[in-house]
Amino acid sequence: NVSGSDVVNYAMQFVGKPYVWGGKDPNTGADCSGFTSYVYAHFGISIPSFSGAQRSCGQEVSYANAQAGDLICYSGHVAIYIGNGQIVHASTAKTGIKISDVNYRTPLGVRRIF
Repeated sequence: NVSGSDVVNYAMQFVGKPYVWGGKDPNTGADCSGFTSYVYAHFGISIPSFSGAQRSCGQEVSYANAQAGDLICYSGHVAIYIGNGQIVHASTAKTGIKISDVNYRTPLGVRRIF
């Protein structure tokens, strides 16, 4: 049994780690989908390490019903919702893994993975 707060708490420990395009381990550097797949894998949940494929994982929920631990999908990007309108994500090579406002870009969808 995995809770959204478990996912968020685990993901948050990587804030400040580097972004590396194609990277799959946030300890050494991960891109957005590598980061999300790594976090879920920690809980025994396997999702593809490609942001486009992650947009069809789990079950779609409305943004109004987004909960901590849900995937927030963007065009060419994916993040983990932490609640209160914020996400944790592997953002760019310049900023690394960080917390952002969910609306820093227009979200395309929300996926509940567990």
